[in-house]
Amino acid sequence: MTSEDITKLEAFEEKLYRLKLKHEQYVKRNKELEKTLVERDTLLKDLQQRYISLEQKYNNLKQAKVISLSDAEIGVTRERVTRLVREIDQCIESLTK
Repeated sequence: MTSEDITKLEAFEEKLYRLKLKHEQYVKRNKELEKTLVERDTLLKDLQQRYISLEQKYNNLKQAKVISLSDAEIGVTRERVTRLVREIDQCIESLTK
């Protein structure tokens, strides 16, 4: 081997070494990201379960409130809902013009 060949081989080995280091860094980063993803998936599932539970509790409270309303409160509530529906209808009408 000539000195030029040795120099090229050394340069190649240096590049190969740097490439190996970068590969190891990327593998490490990839593992960290996978771990983070698993943690986020777990958190997401927990939050979805909590949301479902809270939604069910809310629906139960709404039903309990409706059951406990007196006739006067029902009338007021109906008027309020009717007013809201009219407002929504007006908004829709103005948007379609």
